[in-house]
Amino acid sequence: MLEPVRDLSYPTGRTSMRLGAYTYMPAPAHRGAANGTLMRGGLSVTLEVTEEILQEFMDSVSTLESDLARRWVRAETWSCRSRVE
Repeated sequence: MLEPVRDLSYPTGRTSMRLGAYTYMPAPAHRGAANGTLMRGGLSVTLEVTEEILQEFMDSVSTLESDLARRWVRAETWSCRSRVE
């Protein structure tokens, strides 16, 4: 599950995200063409070719999570109404 990492956001429109045991850190906007990094246990790997793919994946998963959460609330609301009737 994707979880934002608090206090680690940059003005790029993206925030740092936990991806299981890893943390994705987008490059700060003011660094020009710098790439983001993937971190685990204090070690980091600069993302070069894969960063765009990772960002697209995270955007897709975030959209799916939002849609699922909305549907889940709607299903629970419907379920509660059905019990009352």
